[in-house]
Amino acid sequence: MTRWFKPEAHRKATPRMGSIFINYRRTEAYAAALLDEKISPFFGATNVFRAGRSILAGADYEVAINQAITQCRVLLAIVGPGWSQKFGSHTDNKPDWTIREIEGALERDIPIIPLLLSGVGAISEHDIPVNIARVARAQYLRFDYRNVEQDARKIADELTRTVPALAARRFTRFSRVRLHVSRPH
Repeated sequence: MTRWFKPEAHRKATPRMGSIFINYRRTEAYAAALLDEKISPFFGATNVFRAGRSILAGADYEVAINQAITQCRVLLAIVGPGWSQKFGSHTDNKPDWTIREIEGALERDIPIIPLLLSGVGAISEHDIPVNIARVARAQYLRFDYRNVEQDARKIADELTRTVPALAARRFTRFSRVRLHVSRPH
């Protein structure tokens, strides 16, 4: 396993770090944003880290990602069509952040839950880099466009089962309701 995670890189990058880290490729950014929108009401937006929303403008991206991986309790890996085939496609020597984030979570023994998008089959160990092959053995969940609300609730339930500390941060549908009682004049 390539050691990319740098514990010394903990300079303040962003105040919006979450216990739940959403890992995604640019091609699945729409699903990451939708998932963020659907699970944030359960746990609070500050408890969900999605790079596109959580990293402050001008912040060092690598530092922010390292800090978020350090602080997260679980990583949700969004797996879209062709996810496995994209690992070898970085011919321009740019870092593959999907791999780096997953490696960082594996190095810290952070639970990783693959979220398979509509029509995507299970991940095969033989189709992904050996340093992240454990992801293929992780129990996956579905995030299907036809069942967004139901799948988001299932994901929230599983997050609290996987990381019990998240249960204390979880809001119910009723805890967000504010009642306004008017007093008679």
